[in-house]
Amino acid sequence: MEKDIHYSTEPPRNTQDMKTQLINAEMAYTKLFSKNHEDEHLIRFWDDEIPDMYSHNYTFIKENRADLPEIIINEIKLRQEQNKDFLRIEVNFDADIKMLEKLPIKPEVSIYDYMYIKTDGFRNIDGNKNSVVKKAITDEIIADGKKVDILACQESMGLEFATRRIERKSKVYQVTNSPLDLYVCYAAGIAVGNCELMTLENLAKIEDFDILEEHQRKGYGSAVIQYLLQSAYEQSVPHAYLITDHSDTAKDMYVKCGFERVGYKTELHFQLK
Repeated sequence: MEKDIHYSTEPPRNTQDMKTQLINAEMAYTKLFSKNHEDEHLIRFWDDEIPDMYSHNYTFIKENRADLPEIIINEIKLRQEQNKDFLRIEVNFDADIKMLEKLPIKPEVSIYDYMYIKTDGFRNIDGNKNSVVKKAITDEIIADGKKVDILACQESMGLEFATRRIERKSKVYQVTNSPLDLYVCYAAGIAVGNCELMTLENLAKIEDFDILEEHQRKGYGSAVIQYLLQSAYEQSVPHAYLITDHSDTAKDMYVKCGFERVGYKTELHFQLK
């Protein structure tokens, strides 16, 4: 039976408060996997178990500063001293293109959009009614989720890395009282998709969302989004978000489900070897 939950107001849109909420959620997610060092200007994350995974090993720079080039150069030097292959920097402000061109190594720049929705929006989503979404609380469902993840990622990442990646992540899914859970989508008893949901007090994060290619455009993705939003809503979490590549074609589905763009972040990737 659905809870009678009423939310007083929508969160502020494109304000510092909303931006802070999203950034804090991103930091909380990364800390589930990575150790960190924080100082006045940045937070440095690293995961000793999978040091070649970009999303677990990066430096978050808190604000745009006049000495930003020096901060980046120091991070490059540190990673080189550690004999690392790459440096990934994440910022939530406009990166000065002229400044980037003056750095000793020119980075690859990627833009990602924050997409927001109220969780009670699950009522407006019409997913595939023949699908079944299950929380990975048994060894069998976890195994199905791992299989789907590897199948979805092996072409772009390679089989070896895709396998190591999901094995690393699944350790967190199985931690008692972890805020991060894995969900698996089934069609006719066959696992066709998976997705993560991290639930915090006021905000849920949807992450690592995949529907196998041969099952796309059949309403399974919408069914997963609907299920996750309803799950968050029933846990009294009023808002949810996800991050998508600025040019990602899946964004059309998110918009159709009711997500709105509320901001963006920039990633700078420096190849050191």
